[in-house]
Amino acid sequence: MPVHTVNVDHETLFRVEQSGQPVVVYECKLQGALCGMSVEGTTSAISSHIRGHGITGPDSASKRCSWGGCSKMLKKGSMARHILAHLGVKVRCSVCGVVKCRHYVLRAHIRSSESCQLASAEIVHGPEGHLLVPTSWAAADSYQV
Repeated sequence: MPVHTVNVDHETLFRVEQSGQPVVVYECKLQGALCGMSVEGTTSAISSHIRGHGITGPDSASKRCSWGGCSKMLKKGSMARHILAHLGVKVRCSVCGVVKCRHYVLRAHIRSSESCQLASAEIVHGPEGHLLVPTSWAAADSYQV
């Protein structure tokens, strides 16, 4: 299994190490300000990351997406969800396996489907994601016989 070096912010690395749980990160592809960092594929992590690129202001402000060459105009408050679409991050119903692009669409499915009433949302990671694991996992692997 190949090992890739990824650059992540200190908060993400600290959270992975403290929780002992892996996260999936994606290379930042904001054009014009390539930072060389990878960001976790969640709306909160992406929102925080794009603020570091100067994408700030009220959620209602119009901003242009520059992720991977995109030039779509949208509200700043929608930017993180839009970038998740670029990353290919989706959600899956834990009961029937249907995949939706947004949590609210999956919640509507769960409410309307009698057999899925007790379902939960499972994250479907995008194809370019890299698994960031705690260092304790690497140490455990090296001692397996």
